[in-house]
Amino acid sequence: MKSNETPKWFLDALAQKPEIKTVKIKGSKISYNCWGEKNKPGLIFVHGGMAHADWWNFITPYFLKTHRVIAMNLGGMGDSEWRKEYSTETWGLEIEGVCKKEKLKKPIIIGHSLGGMCGVYAASIMKKNLYGLVIVDTAILPPSDKPPKFDFKIRANKIYKSLKEIKSRFRLVPGQIDALGYIMEYIAEKSIKKNKGGWTWKFDPNYMKIFNSESFLERQAVYRNKLKGLKCRVAILRGEKSVIFPGSSAKYMHELMDKKSPIINVPEAHHHIMVDQPMALISALRSLIIDWDHSKPSKAL
Repeated sequence: MKSNETPKWFLDALAQKPEIKTVKIKGSKISYNCWGEKNKPGLIFVHGGMAHADWWNFITPYFLKTHRVIAMNLGGMGDSEWRKEYSTETWGLEIEGVCKKEKLKKPIIIGHSLGGMCGVYAASIMKKNLYGLVIVDTAILPPSDKPPKFDFKIRANKIYKSLKEIKSRFRLVPGQIDALGYIMEYIAEKSIKKNKGGWTWKFDPNYMKIFNSESFLERQAVYRNKLKGLKCRVAILRGEKSVIFPGSSAKYMHELMDKKSPIINVPEAHHHIMVDQPMALISALRSLIIDWDHSKPSKAL
């Protein structure tokens, strides 16, 4: 990790506290953070696997001058309720449900990792009601590529006796060496909850049952078709050093979308871009959104 010295920009961003709201979608209460004026265009940020809305709390304030901003917790993660069963389709419906609840104007979904996959599904059902989708380091592989091997051990979250102990166990998946210490400290603290026996993680480990080698190829085929058929604007942000999003996948996705959607490589960034290159991520998103506001989409879309 890099230095734990906390910069002023980070503290200033966190000082802008969100309003926390909930909405019931398919039987479960979904929690989300809100900032900004309701009459402005909407941005909805969606986290990755095992993560939560608070991963975006130091990113979202940089968009408040121009947008109504939401960061949501997918079902089974963060402060949203757990479900008996999970699917990317249900998470996509949750994204759509929050957009409807908030009556977001010209909404843009910004989804990281798992959130990017769920964003593709949400965009496919929202169609022209969605202004745009930004996929952040989410790879769709060429059909010829061999699927990765999954080895998730599904078990209940361990109970830790002390806050110090559980925070020391916080890890990124996949790991990366350049994570900023002050951001890791903040996210770790927001990732845990207290119970009778001590402290444990917020996410439901059962959600990972849907991710296995057997279902991977089927899920990838679905997302290829949905991504290719999207009617909204699409852009892809990729960590240039990401271990799960190789350049070959970026090239394939670019061709899948008929080369009409940009692939933006963030220098020195790994998979968790907001944790090692937050300001570069903010700059890339700002530039993209401004361009979309001042240009016309391809007629093919």
